[in-house]
Amino acid sequence: MTRWAVILLMSLAACERPRVVAVTAAIPGPDSVDAPLADLAFVALPYDRDSLIAAFEARATTPRPHTEVLDSVFRVFRAPFAAYTTVAREAEQWNDSLRALKHRLDSLPRNSPAYTGLFARYAIIRDSLVAIDRRAARARFELERAREGFLAVSEPIRTAIRAWEDSTYNGYQEAVDSILRTQRRDPVSDTTDARGQSAIELPPGRWWLYARSWDANDPNAEWYWNVPITSDTIRLDRRSGRSRPRY
Repeated sequence: MTRWAVILLMSLAACERPRVVAVTAAIPGPDSVDAPLADLAFVALPYDRDSLIAAFEARATTPRPHTEVLDSVFRVFRAPFAAYTTVAREAEQWNDSLRALKHRLDSLPRNSPAYTGLFARYAIIRDSLVAIDRRAARARFELERAREGFLAVSEPIRTAIRAWEDSTYNGYQEAVDSILRTQRRDPVSDTTDARGQSAIELPPGRWWLYARSWDANDPNAEWYWNVPITSDTIRLDRRSGRSRPRY
């Protein structure tokens, strides 16, 4: 490389400025419809977290233990969990309707025609809630019974997995510290607002956005993102992330 090429590269590097990156987050709710994810803690990293983890796992002398068994237990538990959350959500929606109707009834005179019609509707919803509450109680009982069996099987396996991770990822933080010292860049963290939005300022260089969030449809899963920042807008959603088991 010629002297002038070196000078040109140095000049271009010197012209780089920090950039602002807009972050939006949304995940499927219990109804499978994407909704803004508020209060999501995320961090921009000057290295590829997945590559670093893969390097540590590649040196492990044994694979992560018992994941097939745990995946099977997760699938069995998902059914009673989904049944309970579905009926609980239905009860919440009916209760919202009941409260709204009561508010309207309280604002009307009892001898008005509008009051009579609204009260009849109120009585129908109230009676429907009795049946829904019975279903919710049965679903809650089935969920608690399933939870007892789930914990009996899953906890010993999860203990073994945590021991494997402690051994496999030994030295991980030291590796991260070494990378940060070499690059002379620190992680940049923030949290999304009520609309699931944020904006961060990043120094020049390559960055990845890392975040995790619970999965509303599976108590033993989480949404995981490790997204390379290649534009001024990053979306953390079902397309850029993945739902994975929480071992």
